Amino acid sequence: MFTKNKIKEIFSKTKGHCHFCGDPLILERYGWKDLDDLDGAWETDHIIQKGKGGRKEAENCLPACLRCNRLRWHRKGNDLRDLILLGLIAKDEIKKGSYIGKEVLKLKDKRIEVNKKRRRNIS
Repeated sequence: MFTKNKIKEIFSKTKGHCHFCGDPLILERYGWKDLDDLDGAWETDHIIQKGKGGRKEAENCLPACLRCNRLRWHRKGNDLRDLILLGLIAKDEIKKGSYIGKEVLKLKDKRIEVNKKRRRNIS
């Protein structure tokens, strides 16, 4: 667990923004507390993953919004690039209003519901 000063230090590295998406974070919303309101909520992301020898120290952490950090989670390298690329393709299809885009939106809604149920079971 980080001290308040270390949490502020990590938060300040990106001027209070998620290092993935750039969305603004709220310093006081550090940690995973309210699953119904994730706006501004954040946690630390390891620059060098723990599994690759990275240490849980402020120097090895950047702030990440809960949404981005949970999507990235254990993914690395090619898996993360595939996730981003497929996300861009899906976003284009949704924007065009294509059949595929509409199906992707249905799958997104289904996934969100499954995630909510799973999270309720672990809290």
